[in-house]
Amino acid sequence: MLPTLCAGDYLLVRECMGSKRRLARGDIIVLAEAGGSQLKRIVALPREQVAFADGMFLIDGKRLEEPYLQGLPPYLGLGESRFELGIDEYFVMGDNRVHSTDSRHYGAVHRSQIYGRVVCRVWPLFRFGKRR
Repeated sequence: MLPTLCAGDYLLVRECMGSKRRLARGDIIVLAEAGGSQLKRIVALPREQVAFADGMFLIDGKRLEEPYLQGLPPYLGLGESRFELGIDEYFVMGDNRVHSTDSRHYGAVHRSQIYGRVVCRVWPLFRFGKRR
């Protein structure tokens, strides 16, 4: 999740398994996996259409603004492709798209796979609270 999060950052995570709280575009989430977890950012919400075309990343036909990338390229890999999300499906990507294995590779994630949402960074203190 570089440049947003760095190795050694301590995060406050709110568990959301079974919660009715809505997840939002831009939220950093923890995906529960066998043997560990991953941090990813939600970039598309249930029932949206995701497309990668002509070097652009589109949600429902509109280019997504992603200021948290801090100049990193918003779209890399897989040529032209499209994904249509179901009722409880989210499209997630890492901020460092060059080195991220995410929904571009394994498809949408179901709400039940999301363990929690990052609330804020608590360590190191000079970066406290910053997560975008």
